[in-house]
Amino acid sequence: MNDRNNQKAKQTSWNTVSKWYDDLLKKDPDSYQAQVITPNLNRFLNLKKDEKVLDLACGQGYFANIFYQSGATIVASDISRNLIEIAREHSPKGISYYVNPAHKINFVNKESLDTVVIVLAIQNIENIADVFAECNRILKKRGRVVLVLNHPAFRIPQTSDWSFVDGIQSRTVAKYLSGHKIDIDMTPGEKNVKKKIKTISFHRSLQDYMKVFFKNGFAVTRLEEWISHKKSGTGPRQNAEDIARKEIPLFMCMEIKKM
Repeated sequence: MNDRNNQKAKQTSWNTVSKWYDDLLKKDPDSYQAQVITPNLNRFLNLKKDEKVLDLACGQGYFANIFYQSGATIVASDISRNLIEIAREHSPKGISYYVNPAHKINFVNKESLDTVVIVLAIQNIENIADVFAECNRILKKRGRVVLVLNHPAFRIPQTSDWSFVDGIQSRTVAKYLSGHKIDIDMTPGEKNVKKKIKTISFHRSLQDYMKVFFKNGFAVTRLEEWISHKKSGTGPRQNAEDIARKEIPLFMCMEIKKM
């Protein structure tokens, strides 16, 4: 990896939160990753043993390890060196890990992969046009990218929220079409400034994503919207909150194929 890529790897906000994020997933069996994304994504992907798959922006290898159980050939990469070190330590030798930015997948040959999976990561990447251009380069004809992201129409940090009026739990959205960069406080209840965990996110509308897909030679072939598995505790809003969770999705999963 060249010096420019090394410098970018050092600058990622996820280097500083790597241990916290790893601990979060390992110690929380009730996480969205475990209870919502994993079963839905396994079903959606339906990986085959002869399939060649890249887990792009793989973090600490949480999903790469799950994909590996299908028998498919798995390679994975992330810009955070710290996360990749954790991934290598806790993964089987059959998974190959690389420290690389998502827009320069220089360890993969042209038209050599069947599937690229990007789970809860595209919203943390700024230059997504270059990312999908690279995906087009490395995928075989009719190869696919499968993306999981926080639902861009309902889950917009700092501009969407829950409201409760006349016994109805609703989702309010104050700003949707305008793309913007957002600093995310991952530990809102933490009072100690030195212990605060922050990352960066980028909001984009569905229109923004569609334009980038088309420009880089992809077409949307499947789309699913996944709801939260959580239930509210006993209280006056319990029924309204549980209904709202079933009606307003938390995640979106899209399959786009190389045209």
